[in-house]
Amino acid sequence: MAKKKKRIPKEDRLIELEVQKAAQAYLEHYYKTQERPKVLYSNLEERTKHKYGMKRADGLLAYPMSKTKAYVVSMEAKSHKTLKALKPYRIDKLWVKDSLWHGLLFTILSGVMFFVWRMTDESFWIRFVIPMVVLLGASALYAYIFRNSHKYQEMKVIHQVFQYPANEQWLSLSNDSFEMIDPKLQDNLIKICKARGVGVLMVDPKKNVAMVHGPKKRPKRWFSDYLHFYHAEEEIRKQLGLKIKQKK
Repeated sequence: MAKKKKRIPKEDRLIELEVQKAAQAYLEHYYKTQERPKVLYSNLEERTKHKYGMKRADGLLAYPMSKTKAYVVSMEAKSHKTLKALKPYRIDKLWVKDSLWHGLLFTILSGVMFFVWRMTDESFWIRFVIPMVVLLGASALYAYIFRNSHKYQEMKVIHQVFQYPANEQWLSLSNDSFEMIDPKLQDNLIKICKARGVGVLMVDPKKNVAMVHGPKKRPKRWFSDYLHFYHAEEEIRKQLGLKIKQKK
């Protein structure tokens, strides 16, 4: 029998601010323990610069990586009130395109085209129709088998996370919001985040935080760092004791 979505009592539901604060405190401890920076900047509600859309990261951390550059970590928090952004949805265009491509590969590798075109007694239309039927049949079978694959799914929250450039990016969820998602899609949510390099934290009703998996480290920027995207860049650099380049 298929699992049913759990009904979460109101008293066990966390608001976004609670998820945000618990996750930020966890990340502070995590980076202090793992990286042991001499100084760590940590703040909630950090905005990007106007030219980058003034997007609001729910949490931002930074610590010195060199005399001039910082290592930057951003975090997006979600609760049951923003549930729509957490629900995976299928990208039909990519799903259909990939199905047709795999159908074509099967048709070629199976030798159907070569075999049919050697049938000299058959008309051109017969030699054309048979490979086409095999192609469409193989494509339809692939599409059916992988119709719910995370490979062809996306979430609005992923786009939100990527609005906050950083070396590492996290998504923090309340347990109740996760449990309110269709059980068939819960596993895909985690897989999508992992495939996109986004770390996932889960916050329970008692505000205990558990790491589901860590984030992928983004490439370092050659001429600057990810603080360049944030409105409070100069203030953060000063707090971290980084050298600030003089504006020409």
